Amino acid sequence: MSSKIRKCVRELERGEEIDVLLPEYAKQYMIAQDSLSRIRMMMEYYMFYEMISEGLNPYVESAKETADALHGIVEQYFEKEPAMSEVEKMARDLLDLRREVIDRMDVLTAYVDRFVVYEYVLNRIQYRFDDMETMPSDGVFAQDLLQFIFGSRDNAVISDNIRFAVGQLPMRMTRSRYFDLIKESLSLYKDADKSSLDGFLYMFRTNAMLYRNEHMNEYFTEFVPVLEEFEQLDYDNMDEATYRIYAEKLRVNASKLNDISDLYMELGSLINEMYMICAAHKYTKNETAIEETDLVIRGINALFCNSDDSSVWDMVEEGNILQTSEDKLSWLGEKLPAVEGKQENYYESTNTAGAVLEELIESRKEDIERLGLTDDFRTLKKMFLLNSNSTFADLNEALDEEKVTEERIENETAALILECKEAFKGKSRMLRRAIMANTLEKMPVFFQSSQEVADYVTNSLEQCSDEAEKYAVKQILSDVIDE
Repeated sequence: MSSKIRKCVRELERGEEIDVLLPEYAKQYMIAQDSLSRIRMMMEYYMFYEMISEGLNPYVESAKETADALHGIVEQYFEKEPAMSEVEKMARDLLDLRREVIDRMDVLTAYVDRFVVYEYVLNRIQYRFDDMETMPSDGVFAQDLLQFIFGSRDNAVISDNIRFAVGQLPMRMTRSRYFDLIKESLSLYKDADKSSLDGFLYMFRTNAMLYRNEHMNEYFTEFVPVLEEFEQLDYDNMDEATYRIYAEKLRVNASKLNDISDLYMELGSLINEMYMICAAHKYTKNETAIEETDLVIRGINALFCNSDDSSVWDMVEEGNILQTSEDKLSWLGEKLPAVEGKQENYYESTNTAGAVLEELIESRKEDIERLGLTDDFRTLKKMFLLNSNSTFADLNEALDEEKVTEERIENETAALILECKEAFKGKSRMLRRAIMANTLEKMPVFFQSSQEVADYVTNSLEQCSDEAEKYAVKQILSDVIDE
């Protein structure tokens, strides 16, 4: 498979036989992606059933409607031999289902990011009440931290270390300087793809507790009153009893959110794989799939749907009696090793094909349209995005995405700074500092030299007169330095 794609890609790069090679490229890409998605679906569906059947996630019921819709589509595709038009509808339904999951994840992310800010504040209050052990002096600690920051030769790692340190060190930056850094960060997106700027703005607003959407009044509303309590606390004058109550309340609610988020992440991944299987069906309907992948997917689906009449159970070896769902799951688990090593091969194939996709879309746009392949290449672009690091990647990117203008930068900068100023009004000093630290950690590094980094580290420690806060900062950073 990988050799076919490599050959196709090489010949396309030479500009040979475009009318033959563009359809062949689309076909081979689709076939490789279908095989990869079936393998991943097989393994993820199996693990998802294990999690559900063993009660490992207490919030399964909250996602039952979404999961049932997915199980129904899986059953229809693998058991009913659907027509092409029906498969196309399944693909559309899966994208709709994916949109619903994303809407829920947007709400969960906004809530998680709010709790992160409150955790930042409570961490710095903790040692007003807990015992403090001996910590290195500010000067010694600053040297240790700087050695950690610049301890790598990889500039990307150094940048990550700087951002992490800025996000944890005592925040003593003026608001005017903070707003200048927001302006500088946004200016970097001039002439970038619109989606890149949109992604930064979304990330900033969630981390600054600014993000709102209409679904917050619909999903997971049990967290709203809890967050309102945290917002109204007087952190500067908090007593020990109040601290203990809210430290525990934060722990409990953060754990709930993590469990629910994990559940929807797994569902989102399964929906993605099933979508790619359906989207590739036009090219793969006459191809022979790996036997074990479909067998396991069908078997897990039958277990979810409580279906004993699925023909998948007819494939059980003679004399092997499967009386319980545990027996059936164990039998299906025996099929998993059959795909060992194959996932890597198909992943290599999709990577090879995906590496030239954007270039082909740009350089062969007219040929793609002339050959009637526009929809197929749009589907391939979706598949490429779904294979990225984000389960919830935006699939609505245009083939020719518009660029960010200077006017857009100016408007977005003014709007974002105004939102921050309004949000800071009435908030305690500790909460404002937490928001500033949380967002600065996500922004581009703003230092021009290693000396500027050293000065920032030294000054932030020296200017912090709150010993409890300083101790907490050193404790958090030391845990990472010592790893």
